[in-house]
Amino acid sequence: MIRAVLDLSALEVVHPRVAIALRTKSGSERLRLAHESWELARERVSAFFAATHADWDAARVAREVARRLLGDSG
Repeated sequence: MIRAVLDLSALEVVHPRVAIALRTKSGSERLRLAHESWELARERVSAFFAATHADWDAARVAREVARRLLGDSG
């Protein structure tokens, strides 16, 4: 059996072109982009949980989203 090895270190690296683009932004612009990315991630995870767990109420969805975004991949 052949197993593929996934190099996760590449996920931690910013592409050089992205780094160049980010360097042209002000601190407040970079902060806005980070905030928008966080909000998008939260909205997507929330929509995923709501769609896959129709029996959960909004409070349960919010708790599970928070748990997932705080690092528990459970």
